[in-house]
Amino acid sequence: MSFRNNGLWRIGQKGWMGTMRTLFKRRYRNSLSNLLFVSFLVMFLLIFTISSIFSYSGILNILKNNAKENSLQQLKQYDYNLSIFAGEVDQASRQLVLDSELQNLIDYKNMTEIDRVLQMEKAFKDFAQMLSNYKFIDSISFYGEDGFVIRASSNSNDILYESSSKQNQFYRSEIYPVVKSKALTLTWFGGFTAQDFNIATSNTLSKEAADSRPTYYISAARSIFSNSQTGTIVINVDMTYFTDIYNHASDNRNREMYLVDGSGKIVSHSDVAKIGNQGTIPLQFLSAANGGDKFSSYEHDKKQIMSYKSSSFDWILIYEIPLSEFTKDIFTLRQIVTIMFIFSLVFAAILSKYWIRKVTMPLNRLTTVMKKMELGNLGLTLDLDVRNEFGILIVQFNKMSKSIVELLKQKETIEEEKRRIEIGALQSQINPHFFYNTLNTIKWMAIMVKADNIVESLTTLGDILHPMFKKNDLLCSIREEIEYLENYIKIMNYRYAGEIKVKISIPNDVMECQILRFLLQPLVENAIYHGLNSRNGGEIIITAEEQNHEIVLFVYDNGEGMSNMKVQEIKQILMSKGSEDSQQETGIGLMNVNRRILLHFGDPYGIQIESEQHRGTKLKVTIPKVQKS
Repeated sequence: MSFRNNGLWRIGQKGWMGTMRTLFKRRYRNSLSNLLFVSFLVMFLLIFTISSIFSYSGILNILKNNAKENSLQQLKQYDYNLSIFAGEVDQASRQLVLDSELQNLIDYKNMTEIDRVLQMEKAFKDFAQMLSNYKFIDSISFYGEDGFVIRASSNSNDILYESSSKQNQFYRSEIYPVVKSKALTLTWFGGFTAQDFNIATSNTLSKEAADSRPTYYISAARSIFSNSQTGTIVINVDMTYFTDIYNHASDNRNREMYLVDGSGKIVSHSDVAKIGNQGTIPLQFLSAANGGDKFSSYEHDKKQIMSYKSSSFDWILIYEIPLSEFTKDIFTLRQIVTIMFIFSLVFAAILSKYWIRKVTMPLNRLTTVMKKMELGNLGLTLDLDVRNEFGILIVQFNKMSKSIVELLKQKETIEEEKRRIEIGALQSQINPHFFYNTLNTIKWMAIMVKADNIVESLTTLGDILHPMFKKNDLLCSIREEIEYLENYIKIMNYRYAGEIKVKISIPNDVMECQILRFLLQPLVENAIYHGLNSRNGGEIIITAEEQNHEIVLFVYDNGEGMSNMKVQEIKQILMSKGSEDSQQETGIGLMNVNRRILLHFGDPYGIQIESEQHRGTKLKVTIPKVQKS
């Protein structure tokens, strides 16, 4: 097959868009090859898209998990650094608390002027030594219970004493009552500025107060006790130094790392403008962190936010990474996947178009032949050697095409036979009427000679024959069937001299349910001829009951019964649904009834038999409950 003939040449001539337009023309829209082609492309796009989405999500999750693991290790290291720093500040505060000068200054108002000067000089000397030893300490303040305040920084030493009342705003801040309630415990605070600890008078403003840009501190406060009086020492740590402890490795400007308190307020940040503001951590995750979760990670506002609860501070370390940092790592991969997708789609479209046309060629040939047959050209066949399912279809089509001609000939024969059968059926409808009218004539002749037993027998026989040609319904009530059965028993008792006893026990509500006409009589006849015949009589019991929307009828006889081998043989025949061969061997009584039940009501219903030799037989008939409509 040449390149021009296999379809590739046409795609090259028309172009890709021209081929796609051709697919949707009305005359090609329902073509199987085009439907398969479009279906293949749709499945290809769907599978490729789903796999790309899962791959993209998987790679993104791997990057996030790796970043989460790396970030967790960093956060643990930073928390360790903060713990060491907190220990140093705690040690410095303990040295100051144990300093006797500060303990003496608690009772400042009861000291002499000379003692005050000496104690303050010693305290400022200790403060200066502490500022020299710990470069990260920006200032140290002492607040007495009576309003006496001293503050030392690298720039100045300030003193404030308001004996009448505590005028300094520190006593009205949140730090003072919290520190007093926690006794000797070192308590940390963040988000306070130099102005919050300023004690300079209005005539002597400190440098921090004059500075237009606030200087933020991380503050550590501890109480001092002496003679039932309390003082408070506050160590203010330089914010820049404190931030570098946990944020020195964050060289990416898009990433942020900061500390928030239990309410979510930022207490430490490399950007001082954000200190004191509310962080981006949602309340539900803030509650989880406060509730005991050491580490958590979540996405919020296009950021991956990780939180780590500090072991030395009642604060939470927050690390924010923009999601764009993860996606940029797979941008190149996405471009490669896109190029592969376009190339694969074009190649798959060309290859599938060629292959589908080749595979469906036998089907197209078969369709052409079938259209010719539709126009009346019967008996056409295909001569193609195809070794697949299409080959089987072609073989079967050839057989079908040859059979059609034979069937047409047979149809003429069947139609002729059908006409003959219909004529016979019409003729057979005349016979019961003739038979019934003849019985009436014989009955009147018996009446004239006063042969009462003959009259009664003929009357009963007429009552039995009457439903056969007067009523054509398939169903009748159980009551009607019992009335018909009673006439049959009456005739049988003429033969057996009244030795056949029949007991019928059926509730009135069950009596009105529908049953197949002439269903019980063959069963009773079977009991008489095969069970009671050798005994010249016996007893037959007929009962019926409703069970789970089904009618179950029982026919018992106390006759000879059957051997177990015979019972199994009959059961096997009943299970085989009464084929014609089995009926010829065993009679049509039970088999006829069982087959009628199966044909009318379906497989779950039918006859079951139980019998013991010399002890009788029991038949169980199950049919659905049907009320007369």
